[in-house]
Amino acid sequence: MARISKGGGRKLPAIMEKAVLRIKASSPGVNPYAAASSVLQKSGSLRKGTNTPTKKGVTRGAKSRAWRHAHPA
Repeated sequence: MARISKGGGRKLPAIMEKAVLRIKASSPGVNPYAAASSVLQKSGSLRKGTNTPTKKGVTRGAKSRAWRHAHPA
């Protein structure tokens, strides 16, 4: 999967990339970066107010979507 970035070319955490790609595909009228940040911060995968992943976010970003749904946190 190609690494995507927003703005100044900084790479996004893997879990954020996956969320942005899913939101882009399913909801074209929504800002995918804002929606992904909001959801991931609420779930504890990103630190509040940033796109910096928590330990949970790094772990979940390394797993596939199917694995995360079969083993909810």
